[in-house]
This record gives sequence, C-alpha cells and structure tokens, in this order.
Amino acid sequence: MKFRVRDLSLTVLCAACYAGLVYFLAPISFMMVQVRVADALTGLVPILGLPAVYGIALGVFIGNLYSPLGPIDLLSTLPSLLGLWMIYRLRRVSVVLGLLSYSLAVSLWVAFMLYYVVEAPYLIAFIYVFTGVTIASVGLGYPLYRYASKIELFKALTSEDR
Repeated sequence: MKFRVRDLSLTVLCAACYAGLVYFLAPISFMMVQVRVADALTGLVPILGLPAVYGIALGVFIGNLYSPLGPIDLLSTLPSLLGLWMIYRLRRVSVVLGLLSYSLAVSLWVAFMLYYVVEAPYLIAFIYVFTGVTIASVGLGYPLYRYASKIELFKALTSEDR
C-alpha cells in the first residue's frame, strides 16, 4: 500500500479526533469505571483502513499524555495498536469480532495497569474496563461503522487496498 497525502491527512484527523474526545471527556475516559467514547472511532478502521489504525493509535498516545495513571499509560498505545490491527485484519470476516478483539486487547492491558498502579483487583478491573470499552467500541463504534459505510464522503475516501 502506498502512503499518500490523503492517508497522512486521515491519520492526523483520526489522531486529533481521538485525542480531542479523550481530553473533552476526561472524567469518563480513565480509571476502572470508564467509557472512553473516543473508542467509538474504532468503527472507522474497517472503512478508512491503515490511516485510521495509525491515527487512532497516535490519538491514544496523545490522549494518555495527561492520564491520572502517569507515564505508564503511554504504553497503552501498544495494546491499542494490536487491537486496531486486529480490527483491520478481521474487517472482511466480521467487524463485530474485530471490535471485540480490540476490546479484549485493551482491557487486558488496562486491567493490569490498574492492578499495578492503584492495586485494583485484576478480575474486577478487567470486567469493568471490558464492559466500558465494549460499550464504546461495539455499542457506539459498530453503528458508526454502519452509518459511515453509507455516506458518500467515506466511500470516496476508501479504496480496494484498504
């Protein structure tokens, strides 16, 4: 896949939207009981492809710069990137399965981080975080995917190599 100016623009736009939503909705974007609404943007990965994968991962990094958990939360970019890649790889099999894979990858890491930093019970933290991430990525992201798939602007931005 050639990386074009359009791809760079989409990457930056996804990063800015994700980070902006995290900052704007910070009270519900961090800790054990969270619904990170920005994770709804994962529903755009099957449509926009790798620019959305890179952009959302960058947005996770930027959004976590001021995390109450400290610098360790910057490492959350790695499981997020893994989950986003799984959405991208599973886009032709099942978008919902890809979004659930993202929820699982992110939740396993965030639960560990909460256990390590604030000594939250791992299993309880996992259940809470998985529920919140799933609400955002599947509950909001899948309808976003369905809706965006029908919009001409998004159709114009996509191509077969995504």
